[in-house]
Amino acid sequence: MSERNETEVARIGIRLIDDAYLAWFGAESEAETLLRAWFQATGESREVAYLAYRAALEREEASARDLERLWRLASTTCHEVLVGPVERVVE
Repeated sequence: MSERNETEVARIGIRLIDDAYLAWFGAESEAETLLRAWFQATGESREVAYLAYRAALEREEASARDLERLWRLASTTCHEVLVGPVERVVE
């Protein structure tokens, strides 16, 4: 792969990580909002609020896993393309 193509792939990877971060952040915010709603709910609506919170929590966990996988992939494959090889110092 040419250097230009490698750089473009790395940039796409960064955009994917950014999108994954925004998805996680949105899911985390939604879970927090629904947790508060569950704590404030009473009666039958409390069970519905709990189920909504659990679904939001599962979405947050899934998006966190996606973000982590993308970060690991990018840190091992894209880092050198964007910043150059890391020189190791031997003492």
